[in-house]
Amino acid sequence: MKKIFEKTLHFSAVAIFSLFAFSCATKSPVEIAKEFPIAIVSISSNTTVPWYEENTNSSEEDDINEDGLINSMLNKSINAKNPEISSNKDRINYAEEKLISILQTKGGFELLDKDSVLNSKIYKGISGNILDFMSSSCIPAGYKKLSPDSRKIARMIMDNLGAKSLLYITFQFEKEKSHSKVYARTTLGVRLLNDKGKLVIRKDYVGLSQNGAQMYGNSYDKQSLVDLFPESIEAAINKFLFSLSLDGTKPIDPETAESTPIKLVRPATAQEETEVAESESEEEQSAESAETVAMAKRMLARGMSAEEVAEITELPLERVKQLAEETE
Repeated sequence: MKKIFEKTLHFSAVAIFSLFAFSCATKSPVEIAKEFPIAIVSISSNTTVPWYEENTNSSEEDDINEDGLINSMLNKSINAKNPEISSNKDRINYAEEKLISILQTKGGFELLDKDSVLNSKIYKGISGNILDFMSSSCIPAGYKKLSPDSRKIARMIMDNLGAKSLLYITFQFEKEKSHSKVYARTTLGVRLLNDKGKLVIRKDYVGLSQNGAQMYGNSYDKQSLVDLFPESIEAAINKFLFSLSLDGTKPIDPETAESTPIKLVRPATAQEETEVAESESEEEQSAESAETVAMAKRMLARGMSAEEVAEITELPLERVKQLAEETE
């Protein structure tokens, strides 16, 4: 993969003002350069490093393994020195720095100055996103966790800053087990909203570290895994960049198996925006149920109070009380 990256980056060194993505509906290229200048208005990530895929006996392992996910949550609550948790700020700060650097130097993106965006009166006056309470997030200093669903706020930001489009970025950091090794997995979520209210880009890009931390039974060196994240972060960002065409031809993708056209979305009606918001909220709750709810039930079964479980898992107290009734 490195050889493919090196060859592709050689061509990317040329100044790029005609980046294109493909429309899923029309198959015609979208000229990204027409969306310049772009303002990055939201960057966030998860705070822990959950498993991307768990073993079928993972619940038993969690019960007996000191490094299980339940204990990781407990460690988080008492500020234990778990590298996967204590490094979350460094991880998102590195991801932000590399994202801006790669887009500008290798992709020729015209980005508005970060300080000008974050220190603008309109941006500072925006309240937090309504979904913030649903999960903890790690956010670089100065940024807010925003969603492209709020077209009114987006329009205000673009008018105030003179931007033609806004970029919303999420990083999901996970660990993936394969052949007795643990690999760093980064999923880069890219949402680009233009001044016509269209989501020009709405796609996720996955980057895996080429190397993995060796597992010994159920244990592995957490610091060794943490040290692999810069590689997976850059891989995800490069995959996004390579999905864009330099000249309107087929996008370059080092792993074409996952390459799919970028969908160009028409402006949604108020009813459609509400449906999308409700759908995404349900998806977040579904993802929460697959992992966090299972942990909450096991904690409750061990005699922990609903208040303690809510604090540790960061689930709403009413939700935990509901789970307590189900486990009785």
